[in-house]
Amino acid sequence: MEVVVAVGVFVAGVVAAVALLSQTTDSAGQCLSVAAAGRVAQSSAVLLRQLPWDEVVTRLNSEDEIFATRDGDLIGWFDEVAEAEAYFVMSLARVENLSPIGNDASAAYLALRLELRWPLRQDGAGRIAPKFQESLIRNVVVNR
Repeated sequence: MEVVVAVGVFVAGVVAAVALLSQTTDSAGQCLSVAAAGRVAQSSAVLLRQLPWDEVVTRLNSEDEIFATRDGDLIGWFDEVAEAEAYFVMSLARVENLSPIGNDASAAYLALRLELRWPLRQDGAGRIAPKFQESLIRNVVVNR
């Protein structure tokens, strides 16, 4: 009888340890994704500031999505990309209450909102709806 109780206690301990390990692994994976998202957002902000004014305005008005890999490598800024390679998806929008009034041709700067969402897909399936994705938003000011 004692052996059966001891085995039961041991099995309960192993099951609890495995469950804790699974949660720790998920948490570590999430931390890595958030860190990669921060790097992608920072890289994108630097690239935006380096682009010529007209190209920034064109990208803003086009509302095209920009992609990045799970490792944080930007893809889709200057070349066509297959969505299957992407883990992060970015979009640009004007920050209305911070951008100058008037048209872009006479503005001295643009206040932009860079929204980064992930994961784009789950295991090769179709796109995940934005409401189920995690997101990171950065405001970026681009000077003329």
